[in-house]
Amino acid sequence: MNGEGDPQAKSRAADPAPISREGDSVGDAAIRALVESNPGQATFAEYKLVHDIVLERAPSNVLVFGVGRDSRLWLEANLGGRTVFLEDVAEWAQRARVASPGIVVHDIGYGLARRIMWPILRRFHRSLLLTTLPADVLGTDWHVILVDAPRGTRWYRPGRMKSVYTASVLGARSRADVFVHDCHRRVERESADRFLRPDRLVAQSGSMRHYRLG
Repeated sequence: MNGEGDPQAKSRAADPAPISREGDSVGDAAIRALVESNPGQATFAEYKLVHDIVLERAPSNVLVFGVGRDSRLWLEANLGGRTVFLEDVAEWAQRARVASPGIVVHDIGYGLARRIMWPILRRFHRSLLLTTLPADVLGTDWHVILVDAPRGTRWYRPGRMKSVYTASVLGARSRADVFVHDCHRRVERESADRFLRPDRLVAQSGSMRHYRLG
């Protein structure tokens, strides 16, 4: 998970102690190390909510909106499966390719400023589908989808309306587990409520929501 500094995210990330604990699983130890080395992003509990489902369903098809220092965590949890990342910041995409040789990262664009979200959501939400994604992404039955991009931290930059809506469409046909991060923010929270529906919300930790479709 990546992005600009978010004071609320930083306070959440400071809650769980990221130190190694006796009896930790390999995955838990990896998450604690990640939280310690990558402050201001997700908490241990938020990462674990996603990690446990990816691990449970592995090997499977996992789609992640956004790359970051946590990318390796998803690759390792889904060992033997197919994990694909979608990234709109070319620099971050390239860093991910260097850090994890062989990683599959598609460069994409959103092109929709957060400030025009509300008219789109209310009237033309079908236009939010990311139809320019590669055919193999649109045509795959995804079992787990994590929405953690675009950054959405400024009103003049793209928000996560498109990624949440696209996740709802791609995940519906395969009864996917869909996760949306940063639901303390209005765009993420209300997009998730609108497109993933509150009755499909099965768990939440901090600002990470878990929906099960189908």
